[in-house]
Amino acid sequence: MSKHIGIYPSIMCSKPWELKDYIKEFEKIGIDAIHFDVMDGHFVPNITLGTGDLEAIRSLTDLPLDLHFMTEEPEKIIPYFKMKENDLCSFHPETTRQPYRLLQHLQSKKIKAGLAISPGTSVEYIENCLEVLDFILVMAVNPGFAGQKMVPSHLSKLAKIKEITKKATHKIEIIVDGNTTVPNSILMLKAGADSFVVGTSSMMKQGPEKFEESYHQYLNEISK
Repeated sequence: MSKHIGIYPSIMCSKPWELKDYIKEFEKIGIDAIHFDVMDGHFVPNITLGTGDLEAIRSLTDLPLDLHFMTEEPEKIIPYFKMKENDLCSFHPETTRQPYRLLQHLQSKKIKAGLAISPGTSVEYIENCLEVLDFILVMAVNPGFAGQKMVPSHLSKLAKIKEITKKATHKIEIIVDGNTTVPNSILMLKAGADSFVVGTSSMMKQGPEKFEESYHQYLNEISK
């Protein structure tokens, strides 16, 4: 039996008028969760997706959501976003004074808790939080904008993170976000990735009408 590869389409990469069509495709295929980026214009030089966007998606689907907070002081912003059990939530550990406590809080709400690790962020955060981590969102690009190229050090860092997670007594999912093209994803899988956030560089560049075809083609190619 082949290994399950998680797929998290980034809703930031859709046009507003495409939202319903994309969600229909996501439900038909059975994607793992919808990736939802929250940016505050301070931690990253961009502003995206707020509480109204979350409510709009909630009104259309019961699929799990994967919220990625690219914000300063995420502990103050996360409570505004109404998450459900089994949703995923990640934040950048350098943006809060108490990353361990915030992970504990998320798990107490039965939300899957994760750290988002940027190219320049130390992996020591992971080592110090292993027992309260459900997943790690490893950024292959600098956070803030879609369409960037993978940073040169990403694969070696990904392999290092994989080795660290082996020390945990439970499975910690490794999700890669950024430039997850077919050639890159093949290398990322070999380096330790379990799952991928996909967007304009892979499945979502041809619109919702081509998503199912792109989805199957992508998985077939990277699973060879």
